[in-house]
Amino acid sequence: MDRTPASRDDVEVDVRALFASLWRHLPQLIVFILIVAVGTFVGLGHIAPKYKSEATILIAEGESDLTRTGQSQTDATALDQQAVTSQVQLIRSRDLAEAVAAKLNLAERPEFDPNAEPGLLARLMIRLGLARDPAVTTTGDRILTRYYSALSVFAVDNSRVINVDFASTDPELAAAAANAIAEEYLARESAAKRASTASAATWLSGQVDELRQKVQAAEQRVEDFRTKNDLFDTTGTDGATGTGTVTTLSQQQLSDISTELSRVRADRAAAEAKAAQIRAGISSNSIPNLTDVLSSPIIQNLVTQEVALRSQIAQLSATLLPNHPKMQELNAELADLDRQIAGEAQRVLASLETDAKTAAGRETELDRTLDTLKQQASVANDAGVEMRALQREAAADRDLLNTYLARYREAAAREQGDAPPDARIVSRAAVAGTPDFPKKTPMTLAATFAALILGGAFLLLRELASGRPMRRVPMGGRATAGAVPAGASARWEDDRAVRRMMPTAAATPPMPDRVEETLQDVAHQIVAAELKRVLVTLAEGSDTDGRPLGAVALARTLARRDSRVVLIDFRGDGADAQSMGEGGNLPGFADLLEGDASFAQVIFRDRKSRVHFIPAGRRALMPRLMDTDHLETILAALTLTYDYVLIDATDDMIPVVGASCAAAMVVSEFGTDDPRTVRAFDRINAVSEAPILLLTVEPADTSAEPAMPSADEAAA
Repeated sequence: MDRTPASRDDVEVDVRALFASLWRHLPQLIVFILIVAVGTFVGLGHIAPKYKSEATILIAEGESDLTRTGQSQTDATALDQQAVTSQVQLIRSRDLAEAVAAKLNLAERPEFDPNAEPGLLARLMIRLGLARDPAVTTTGDRILTRYYSALSVFAVDNSRVINVDFASTDPELAAAAANAIAEEYLARESAAKRASTASAATWLSGQVDELRQKVQAAEQRVEDFRTKNDLFDTTGTDGATGTGTVTTLSQQQLSDISTELSRVRADRAAAEAKAAQIRAGISSNSIPNLTDVLSSPIIQNLVTQEVALRSQIAQLSATLLPNHPKMQELNAELADLDRQIAGEAQRVLASLETDAKTAAGRETELDRTLDTLKQQASVANDAGVEMRALQREAAADRDLLNTYLARYREAAAREQGDAPPDARIVSRAAVAGTPDFPKKTPMTLAATFAALILGGAFLLLRELASGRPMRRVPMGGRATAGAVPAGASARWEDDRAVRRMMPTAAATPPMPDRVEETLQDVAHQIVAAELKRVLVTLAEGSDTDGRPLGAVALARTLARRDSRVVLIDFRGDGADAQSMGEGGNLPGFADLLEGDASFAQVIFRDRKSRVHFIPAGRRALMPRLMDTDHLETILAALTLTYDYVLIDATDDMIPVVGASCAAAMVVSEFGTDDPRTVRAFDRINAVSEAPILLLTVEPADTSAEPAMPSADEAAA
């Protein structure tokens, strides 16, 4: 028993009817726009114009190289964005506002009149609770309220510049107020710096007096401790501060004794060495050639006599024999001279030995004195540690006193002079020649454009609410003219005329249950696996007497799942276009590929569903001549726009588009194991590894097929 799927209808907007209604009401819209434009222009003419003047302030250090102190030269830092924002709030402060209002005498200005009665709109807002009644506020508050409504202070982005804007119905007042605000801000900044300097000077004065007393007390403690512990220095350094290398009396004595001991030891060693040499010379009967021996006058005289005597002996030895009495006398005298020289050398030796003994005794005495001084120095060093601590404390207090004293003198000098603020006026406000508000022409144009948009939207919404431009489009249900589902076939006559291919009346029976279930299962697999691009082809022999429109049926099934689907006809027989209700000779994919048409010109909508389709085009699709890169670009753009792209292709188009498809569906009128169905699978597997789905439909029954209508009937 056959079952017919339940019919579904879709509602769409008739755009032509919608804009036709807008065209009919165009005179009313024009009148409305003119009324708004004229009313806006006239209303703006009754508003009192306001003029705005602007003063510019640069936030920067006010000190120059001549007035900047040494401390400020090293500690000056750049103002950050938060500091500039803080200065904006200072300019907007209430104290500054009250001073400017009093200086400009705003209370006597009609614009700032605190006794003026509120207007009609203001009274209405007061009654509704949207505004505050000026009668319950003070006079100063009412003036400041109007003052702040006319003032605008803001910092320029990424800079240290602050703009001060003031608006007024009097252009001269606007300029004067902006300049007065900037000048008052600079005066207050200068006064604040002077007050800060005076406060710092007062505080520093007290600190300096206190530190002077602390320094005096610390230095007195150092001197008392030095006197108590006999820590007197001999270098003339500052004993209170401990500056320089300090040498105490005990340390100086220890150094002197050590030096003297070293000298005495050297003298003793020298005397002992000379005595040893003289003793060795005497033992060997030869007077040593030493300075201490030769420097003796007696030895020098004896040596002279010896030389003369030896000379005489040498002269007489030439004529006299050694046994001659004269020669014997001379030799006796020479022996006596040698004895005298040896005796004198003994006396020199005895003198040197005496000196060595004296030096040894002096050395022993100095060693005892050195030991005593070492003990005294050890005690003095222990006391010196504590004294140095007292000296460091006194030095720290003195350094702090010098620092505070220098700052106090700088503060006192600055207090007597000028304190430049950390800001200056870059540009003073000038009297404005044209009003800042209202700007009649721009505001009138804006109101006119807004009236056009609002009026058009109102007319369109009213027309949509009436329901007149809405129409219903049937979806699904029984096959009707131009809708050939899978499971049935549309056939053409032997002349193969595409224009006569489709009947104008229902030509097929309802879809069998199993075919509908198979089609739903195929659609479910495509949606579940998110197969965005699907190739649809026929098994061999499926189009002998006409072909089943499986691609159209699958597209409509996917569209009923609330998906955006586009069907591309790569067959070129016109069957898809006829089934979807657009007829033949349409621009299509071939024209898009050649650049002769745009996407908007080749995309059509199925009259029975939400499916969009692209016909083959007015030119034949030649696979060998197609630019694959351009083709892939177009298919990729469609894949990004639609949820699913179905390509109804012939066998020769499979190598061109098969590799880029995520899935393929074979529509066959034969069994699963039929060689023709298997060959269709093989053709796809040869170019792609995508999964292949099979949709088996009933073969066409040509005997039951109704006769094709004539051309006149088709036109009717």
